[in-house]
Amino acid sequence: MHWKQYKNLPDPQKRDESYYVIGLDIGNDSSGIAFFNITENIPEAIDLSGGYGKPSIPTVMQYIAETREWVYGEYAILNRGVGTEVTLNDLIQRLGSFDYVDVAHKPMSVVSILALFLKEILSSVRNINPKAEIVGIVAAIPAYFSEQAQSELIRAFKAAGYERELIALVPDRECVFAHHYAKHPPHESRVMLFDYGSREVRGGLYHVMPQGDTIAVKSISSLFDDTIGTYGIVSDVCDLFESFLLSQQSVKHLSKQLTEQVYAFVYQHKDMLFQKAIRAKAVKLYFNFAYPPFQQTLNHEDATKLIKPYHRRFNRFMRDVLQKNLYEEEIRPQDISAVLCVGGGFEMLWTREAVGDMFAKAQVRFHKNAKLITAEGAALVAAQRLGIAEGPSVSLEDRHQLTADIGLSDGDAFLPLVERNAFWWQKHPDKLVLVNKAVGDPEDWTKKELDPLRLRLARRTVSGELHPMTEIDLVGLPERPKGTTRLGIGLEFASNVDMTVRIRDLGFGEMFPKSAYEEAFHVSIA
Repeated sequence: MHWKQYKNLPDPQKRDESYYVIGLDIGNDSSGIAFFNITENIPEAIDLSGGYGKPSIPTVMQYIAETREWVYGEYAILNRGVGTEVTLNDLIQRLGSFDYVDVAHKPMSVVSILALFLKEILSSVRNINPKAEIVGIVAAIPAYFSEQAQSELIRAFKAAGYERELIALVPDRECVFAHHYAKHPPHESRVMLFDYGSREVRGGLYHVMPQGDTIAVKSISSLFDDTIGTYGIVSDVCDLFESFLLSQQSVKHLSKQLTEQVYAFVYQHKDMLFQKAIRAKAVKLYFNFAYPPFQQTLNHEDATKLIKPYHRRFNRFMRDVLQKNLYEEEIRPQDISAVLCVGGGFEMLWTREAVGDMFAKAQVRFHKNAKLITAEGAALVAAQRLGIAEGPSVSLEDRHQLTADIGLSDGDAFLPLVERNAFWWQKHPDKLVLVNKAVGDPEDWTKKELDPLRLRLARRTVSGELHPMTEIDLVGLPERPKGTTRLGIGLEFASNVDMTVRIRDLGFGEMFPKSAYEEAFHVSIA
């Protein structure tokens, strides 16, 4: 059933327990799913592990060439290194770049692979009720998701057969706030949100202001750190386990197959390294996939040494979120009303302790399944939009994010240099631009009829309208024929309204080597 049809049903008909309203959190490392329990009037997580205590599953697809079948999730992890399987990770991170991967000697788009994953994860609803009919889906997305990444995710839902059920893609922060304020009456306050994920930790400080049926959430600070995500910890544990293996083997390097099996072994055992029990009792690991098999003991000191650099940087990160705010005012931990902690990183004991050392117990909101809070919030948002759940909507304002694409314009053509929703304080990679016209020195412009190279900067709004910003004349570029001038153009932002455009001459092969040309231009975005 189309979600719009369901929305228009009389309320008693909506209460049919065979209708399911779904919230999805498709993460780069792991994914979770929740449904809105109409009887209890609350969102509930769906256990995708079949009762084994891991309700979320890895966002991984695997193709087994021998049987020509696809497997997903935890089985795809545990099956690594067994045969000639093709394991595909980082599906969300790859969205937005028209990415293809080679599967059994055939190119396959990341969109179509993600569609297979979505189809599998949504089929789990039938494990609750064989007659289940999904009538609405809200998918939580990262705040930094580009327009192209969103477009590709929508295409994945379409390819999975859920285009009619997809209500909207909603920023993950809005889902978390919706989940929080469903249980806590909103009042004007300052709230912190930490999302500890696989690739990075995202943190923000927000001013919350109830306004009738809406909760206005204004970002005061917004930071991320991509050096302390759980992926780095897993990688370090893999390195540690590989060193154990190498010490038992008469080789200098492990085979690819054995390396894959180490990753699967780490996935099975990484949690116990950070449990409380390791402090009182050492953990014994049995490397039964190695030949010959052997046993290795890890104690509290080993785990502490592994975590120490992450602990130090995470503490620094929390302080930075407080200090590096828009108002440049002193904000102390005791000034915060609530600290919301979500993401798989908060399943580790040391992260909870680090937050507890900085903030009072009454301020901090920990959850048993920290990975699934966003999915539950998405299910709640979906239920609110379909008229089966009450509660205020969340309106989030973030001046740290750009409200328009910024790029080069030439008539109706537009080349984005930085896309809308990107955080201005991020490091934005330079874009390579090939100039499709002849370029010459100022002295040659008249006699050779070469115009100065002029770049036109513009903003492109959500509706696609182009608004000119400024024109830049590049003086001093070496003379070159049409199509042989290659420029590196980078944007550095001082704020959400001021930026510097840096332009370098990168040359064009051996015939036209790069020159020393480099210029910087200050540009106002407003």
